[in-house]
Amino acid sequence: MTNILAIETSTDNCSVSVSKGSETLNFHEFIPKKHTERLLGVITNILEESELNYEDLNAVSVGAGPGSYTGIRLSCAVAQGIAFAHGLKGITLSSLELLALEVYKRTSANTVVSLLETSSNQVYVGESSFNSGDIESTFSLIDINSFQVENYPVETYFVGQGCSLFSDIKDSLPEEFPRASSLIDITNLRISKDQLVEPEKFLPIYLNNEDSWKKIK
Repeated sequence: MTNILAIETSTDNCSVSVSKGSETLNFHEFIPKKHTERLLGVITNILEESELNYEDLNAVSVGAGPGSYTGIRLSCAVAQGIAFAHGLKGITLSSLELLALEVYKRTSANTVVSLLETSSNQVYVGESSFNSGDIESTFSLIDINSFQVENYPVETYFVGQGCSLFSDIKDSLPEEFPRASSLIDITNLRISKDQLVEPEKFLPIYLNNEDSWKKIK
């Protein structure tokens, strides 16, 4: 039986999931600016509800951004601390990939563009595709006025609160936020492929113009 802890705090939502074999418990709550004071308590409570201790975990996974600087630093630091303390490996996924995974689970769309608005008239863009259940993505940070919906095939599905910026987007989930539960299936898949990484690689993803179109697998 595989037990996984997943953490995602890149937005105003605090999201934590624990899988115990085939069962998963989820916490997902809108708590702006309260992640720091709430996260460890949420993790403790959800582990207790799952009747698990840290020693029972097989992996720790984390949504690494982009997003709130405080939020992604917090989630990566907490995941690192737990993993180092208990000899665990895990995975990191971008918050943009977690959004794409929500679409994939609901629609089986093979091409998904994730959009998250920033406070500086820019938008985080993640372009994701899927192969045998795993995800491959490229990311960029661009000016809102530079984003062109017509550059994408008609079958493209869009997701994230950044969708509301563009009136010509049709197939979309604009109210969706990254969820820790989306990390669980990918973590199990990476475990089966022996592709978990050491906790020193649980690093925040900060996008700037020099990072544009960085490919992450």
